[in-house]
Amino acid sequence: MTPVSTSADLRNLCDLWLRRYRPSTAPVARLACFPHAGGSASAFLPLIRELPQEIEVLAVQYPGRQDRRAEPLVDSIEQLAAPLADVLQAQTGPPLVLFGHSMGATVAYEVARILEQRGAGPAALVVSGRRAPTVNTVSAVHLYDDDRLIEELRSLDGTDSSLLSDPELLELVLPAIRNDYRAVGHYVHRPGTPLACPLTVLTGADDPNVSAAEAAAWSQVAAADPHVHTWPGGHFFLFERPAEVSAAVVGAIAPVLPPGTPPLPPGPPGRGYGTPGPSAETPRPAAGNPGPVREVAAMPGHSAGIPGPANGAPGHPAGPANGRGARRPEPGAVSGADYVDRRRTAERVRVSADAADSRVHPMAEVPGWLDGYARAHHFHAEPIPFDRLRRWYFEPGTGDLRHESGRFFAVEGLRTGSDSDPADRVQPIIAQPEVGLLGILAHEFDGVLHFLMQAKPEPGNVNGLQLSPTVQATRSNFDEVHHGRPTPFLDWFIQHPGRRVLADSIQSEQADWFLHKHNRNMVVETDAVVEADDAFRWLTLGQIRQLMLRDDLVNMDTRSVLACLPTAGGASHGAGTPDGGEEFAGALRDSFYGEAEPLYEPHAITGCLTDVRALRILRQQSVPLEQAYAHGWERTETTIRHRDGRHFEIMAVEVNAERREVASWTQPLLRPCSQGLVALITRRFDGVLHALVAARSGAGTLNVAEFGPSVQCRPAELSADAPPYLDYVRACGTDRIRYDVIHSEEGGRFYHARNRYLVIEAGAEIPADCPPGFRWATFGQLTELLAHGNYLNVELRTLITCAHATY
Repeated sequence: MTPVSTSADLRNLCDLWLRRYRPSTAPVARLACFPHAGGSASAFLPLIRELPQEIEVLAVQYPGRQDRRAEPLVDSIEQLAAPLADVLQAQTGPPLVLFGHSMGATVAYEVARILEQRGAGPAALVVSGRRAPTVNTVSAVHLYDDDRLIEELRSLDGTDSSLLSDPELLELVLPAIRNDYRAVGHYVHRPGTPLACPLTVLTGADDPNVSAAEAAAWSQVAAADPHVHTWPGGHFFLFERPAEVSAAVVGAIAPVLPPGTPPLPPGPPGRGYGTPGPSAETPRPAAGNPGPVREVAAMPGHSAGIPGPANGAPGHPAGPANGRGARRPEPGAVSGADYVDRRRTAERVRVSADAADSRVHPMAEVPGWLDGYARAHHFHAEPIPFDRLRRWYFEPGTGDLRHESGRFFAVEGLRTGSDSDPADRVQPIIAQPEVGLLGILAHEFDGVLHFLMQAKPEPGNVNGLQLSPTVQATRSNFDEVHHGRPTPFLDWFIQHPGRRVLADSIQSEQADWFLHKHNRNMVVETDAVVEADDAFRWLTLGQIRQLMLRDDLVNMDTRSVLACLPTAGGASHGAGTPDGGEEFAGALRDSFYGEAEPLYEPHAITGCLTDVRALRILRQQSVPLEQAYAHGWERTETTIRHRDGRHFEIMAVEVNAERREVASWTQPLLRPCSQGLVALITRRFDGVLHALVAARSGAGTLNVAEFGPSVQCRPAELSADAPPYLDYVRACGTDRIRYDVIHSEEGGRFYHARNRYLVIEAGAEIPADCPPGFRWATFGQLTELLAHGNYLNVELRTLITCAHATY
């Protein structure tokens, strides 16, 4: 195969073969990593987390796995090495070092040979967990039946045991594993010129596949004696000892850097960039787990230190190791948590909201981080017919769409009726009878609260990637039903010593589409500086406020959690004036943080909702999904939809995602048929800004009703009289609109669900008297209600967070 000849070819091949899991703005070396048999590019994530940022990592993705699963497998070492040599030769930049583990070591060796033959050899080669290519052995593992092949994998102790006992997952991964063993079994070394580049050999003392003599035999293919490092451990020792392996890799790279290159940094405390070699045993994490948490306590007299790269930015927090089976404390076991005074938290929230920038992660760098992460992530969701769903099925007798594990969620039927509409209706609805967790980790840098935000793609997201909380976890994530990687940072929000809880309440999700769905919304503060990969950034509330001005960027879960932060009593000093002369921003700050006299006392606001709940009738009955087909719904090969084209439809997608807990899956999603309009009307009374909220019921609302926005509807689907205030909102000019942004709703269950969110400042044309079920409340009163569940719906919580972006 000839080298790449055009820039378009180069881009295509690079995107196909190489994954960059983190950006490196000024790399001094490039490290190409070749995975083991059956492995994928993401296998190197634990190692990547340990390497300094000055090393750009190019993780190789073989065909037939993860996002390349649809491509034919390649069962020849030579056929893998040839295109990879072309891609790596065409790369420009700092010195190239090759690193391969197990089968990947042989592929990396063959790539190095090709490159040296072309006069473009690598600066160094590091091989791991592989006997020398000159050692003649007979391998027939690819001929084993499934049971014996599984036992072979168990003997190597590098594959999650839950995966090996899951027939569905085995059906997906065994073909690639068998294929790679075939490539290894058919490989025959061709004698040739010894490698001129320096060679480093890494091996485990207890590796059943590689003896000490077989590791030392690498000297037969190198011009100079290789450096051999042996650690306690088996075939997958590098996943047990990522810090020490990282040290060996850095040790192999440092001597080949150009003269004058600054030395590679020592890394954050706790990292292992020192002299490689045997060390104390490190507890072995579960497969795919980034390893134990590394915490750096704040030194007396200092804001919690900012460890990490030499530029002073914090290390990227990698959460605590979450071993399987260690997640579920006893209900009510809240020991180890300190619940912080709400007034003190409100003062700190105000300071963070006023901090428009931060030296931790400057605002100017955030868009580039998001864009770069999105380009490198390779996340793709494709609509598919129902018959391509894996492990999902339509239940005989009911037609309900369920997962064979009985977990995750289901699409069922719901029969509803009310006092305002005597006719019963049946519709599909998502049933997920569990309380999930939405958590944001907080830490104080330089006296300002920062929040650990995640760049996370979801299958239903518009634009793919959105700004998410530190943790989004369903009960299935807690229990790892997906058999994937544990959720980073999850333990901080379940039971972690030394945490301080700033906000904690159970809140609802979209009641039109979910039946009684709730999440625990939490903000937890720590004095420890935690580390994570490039998916995370520490941002102030002021920085997040600015991002709230962009369409489809800050996801629903982030908006919901941030709304729960207390603000009342936060010592604002911008009170409005009775004549309306105060600017909207100052009046809004006072409404959030101040203590001005409200129009209604708290009991008069909650009493309005109590009246509605006591007097309004909402009948709900779970029924088989098949009953919906007699109420205007129909099922096709690709959707469950309403015959008149309104409401929503149920569809299916196939997802490929490199950095999620599971790399590939299929699932149903709900897709709305039109865009929604969600508006909050505000007005000043005696100089104090109030918001007009309404008691609203959805088909799946728990406890009849919650407060929602002034207007919440889908205008394109209205078939009766317009709801109160809709005509006013539609007629508002730009002089009255204070916020106007389109936001996506939850992308894990909904596909391209979007609402236009408006905050409007009204005058005397909107009277203080309002229709039954409506109430005026200050923003501080609303955030106080969010200390409790089932008062404010998710659309109103979004508008509260949106309002922060207007001052």
